[in-house]
Amino acid sequence: MEIRQMKLKDLVKVRELELLCIREYFDKEIKNKWEDLPQEWKDNLGASSPKSFKAYLEGGLSFIAAEDDEIMGFIFAQMLHHVYNTENMLWVENMGVHPYFRRNGIGFKLLRTAVEEGRRSGATVAHSAIQPDNLKSIMLHKKFGFFMDRREVALMDLNDLNKKKN
Repeated sequence: MEIRQMKLKDLVKVRELELLCIREYFDKEIKNKWEDLPQEWKDNLGASSPKSFKAYLEGGLSFIAAEDDEIMGFIFAQMLHHVYNTENMLWVENMGVHPYFRRNGIGFKLLRTAVEEGRRSGATVAHSAIQPDNLKSIMLHKKFGFFMDRREVALMDLNDLNKKKN
């Protein structure tokens, strides 16, 4: 198995794997059924979506775990600048490992590679998006040395701002 930088040729297989992981989460944790979600909404999910993939690819901090032509896992990360009084922050948006290959250290190797490359690129802090009920991901990040707090993130769609002024 090799860990290598994600390439454009990986898009289709990474997209399939990311959606498999997202759907797995939906089936376990969310009351809506995957089949009931609007297709447009599903098309925009994940870092491998058409709107997001290019930015992660160009950033050079997203990686895959592969053997031959089979993609076993992925991590989407990028450098963010001037966030939380930090000049360069490594942002890990999403990572996943195919269910068949889990518990073999692939996620740890992907995370280690992204963090090491982020540090070489000037990052002084790493933040990772983790669902608060994803205990396996929380344990992986703690094993690696991430600090976990109970902070929640509030989101606001600025496209709907005018609708909410009334």
